[in-house]
Amino acid sequence: MKTINVIATTISGSIKDWQKLASIEREFKKFYEGKINICIVDSHKEARERTNELVKKGERIIVSAGGAGTFNSVLEGSRLTEGFPEDLRLAFLRKGSADLIGRVLKIPDELTAAAEIISTSIKEDKTIESDVIEVNTDEKKYHLIGFGGIGVFGVVPYFTESRFIKYYKGLLGYFFGDKGPFLVGVNLATIKYYKDKIFKRSRFIIRTKETELPAREYSSVIIMNGDLGKIFPLATGMPLSTGEFKVIILKDLGLVNSYRQMIHLGKGDFEEFKEKLGVQTLKTKVLTIIPEEPHEYMVNVDGLLVRTKEEINFRVSDQIKLITG
Repeated sequence: MKTINVIATTISGSIKDWQKLASIEREFKKFYEGKINICIVDSHKEARERTNELVKKGERIIVSAGGAGTFNSVLEGSRLTEGFPEDLRLAFLRKGSADLIGRVLKIPDELTAAAEIISTSIKEDKTIESDVIEVNTDEKKYHLIGFGGIGVFGVVPYFTESRFIKYYKGLLGYFFGDKGPFLVGVNLATIKYYKDKIFKRSRFIIRTKETELPAREYSSVIIMNGDLGKIFPLATGMPLSTGEFKVIILKDLGLVNSYRQMIHLGKGDFEEFKEKLGVQTLKTKVLTIIPEEPHEYMVNVDGLLVRTKEEINFRVSDQIKLITG
């Protein structure tokens, strides 16, 4: 039997999630007769590097145990120079405050149940296909499966992904559930975005193969690969494997209206109030976001923070198979 390789970040998720680390190997051994290789790492960088080492050695079953940032790092580490190996299988063990992909893949939060479902699905090769979106800026390439964006949404990882902030995320996740850390991050990002705007206004051109929007200020531009569930209802009903992604463009209508936009995004009814909220949506295979004047801005790549001064390009580049329940 193939080895199950689990990449677990030490501080992803709530306090309850942290306690899962010591039990992961024991729970998988209840349901899987093959070798279980547990790799505990302290950072997303280590997660990416360790995954890459394993895949280069021929390992093909990788389980990400963490949140969105951990999963993205494991995804990045799984990609070799020529792309993702065809026989690679990625699984998501929910141990994080942004475990949207895990929910989509029907993986329970409870460790024993999750280990059983993942083990069974690995043995049966039960998978779904997902597009992978390549993000290209400053001659560097990143990849994502879930979501990305700029503006307020681009600033969110600034408040949710530093080492110190992981501790408050753990407490918020424990007391307020999965939405707690994200909502705090969005509020802090909104305040920072409009504070920074006092000193520097940012205007962007948005371009696809089909259309080009002239330079203007946008409070957020959000990229969704597909439906990420009820907690993040921005692309409801859209599979992860359509060959294109959804773009949600929010015009900058000021601080108060920015909160209104976020409320309706959270409800998932934003498309009913497009004109009032200054919302436009597109579906495309390729997207370019161009700053009217070069300046540093933040980009959200599956919950990880990227900084750039140049244009940024998104395109569907690959497909990958994900273990599902």
